[in-house]
Amino acid sequence: MSGPEKVSFDEPVITKGFLGRSRVMPPTKKPHFSDSQVKENYNAVRVHLIVNPFSGKKKGLEVAKEVEANLIESKIEVESHITNGPNHAIQIAKSLNLIKGDVVASVGGDGTFCEVITGFMTRDDKSYESFPLALIPAGTGNSQANDMEISDYLVGIDKILNGNLKKMDIGRTTFMLDGKEEIRYSHNLVGWGLGVDSNILAEKMRFLGPLRYDVGALMSIIRGKVRKAKCYIDGHLIDSSFILLLIQNTCTGGDRLSLAPYAQVDDGKMDIGVIYQISRMKVLTLFNQLKAGGSHIWNPNVEFYRFSNLKIETEEPTAINIDGENIGTTPLEIEVIPSALNIFN
Repeated sequence: MSGPEKVSFDEPVITKGFLGRSRVMPPTKKPHFSDSQVKENYNAVRVHLIVNPFSGKKKGLEVAKEVEANLIESKIEVESHITNGPNHAIQIAKSLNLIKGDVVASVGGDGTFCEVITGFMTRDDKSYESFPLALIPAGTGNSQANDMEISDYLVGIDKILNGNLKKMDIGRTTFMLDGKEEIRYSHNLVGWGLGVDSNILAEKMRFLGPLRYDVGALMSIIRGKVRKAKCYIDGHLIDSSFILLLIQNTCTGGDRLSLAPYAQVDDGKMDIGVIYQISRMKVLTLFNQLKAGGSHIWNPNVEFYRFSNLKIETEEPTAINIDGENIGTTPLEIEVIPSALNIFN
């Protein structure tokens, strides 16, 4: 029986840097969407804004007001729905009364978009097959928006007005929360291991701003926690001790780090980077390579695969992160749903 599908990378380009030292150039990222999609167009008549007022630097409402004014000026109706806490966006997206010409727009970060998608996908009427989603960045990391080249709300509005749609894969993610099985639909990433440890620490240091991600990562590297797990990649078992598993639908994650440069959101698969138990110094080298534009992909201590189905089993429940939010524990299963969503791009 052959192993899981391995990701093949181009050979690294090495140049001479300062004082003649060799320098590995960052890898060239794959396009976020492939060029093979048939172009679709959608005429937006009404936009439902699902707004997270707490996202990012609590500018969600401010951004939403600008978006609403611009859309109304463009003769598009707007209905704004303000979330009041975690999981509220799920309920809003699930209960919207949608008619022809409607658009569902997420105003927030990656976590808000995950909730909107989750609510959308769990509707009884399968609206996700007919109605498109739009993304208006107002969060901290905005990884999905960054990869889609949506730099601010004005670009997000332009994409709605232009009406160009593309298909996007998502991951149906099953995990445990408070003793019960829960489901989220991930569009960006699922973290396990050192990445989650560092994110949990970073959340306690929000006063440091973006620097908290680096500090959290360095503290986690120093602690050097290793976890045993059974990782099933499309049924192929890897039973080992791991530092980190990088599970990506998009290229970037965290503080816009290029975690999986060859990942695309419409290839029908998700990417996983596997880092086994290695020394702290090797982890630190790996982290520096990752910060250097994603050159960690050539590190001999990293293996990259693509999968349709992934399972992670651990002896003790271990924390996971879904689209930037620390939520739930293992056991974890991810089923990739190809071309599940229509999104403005």
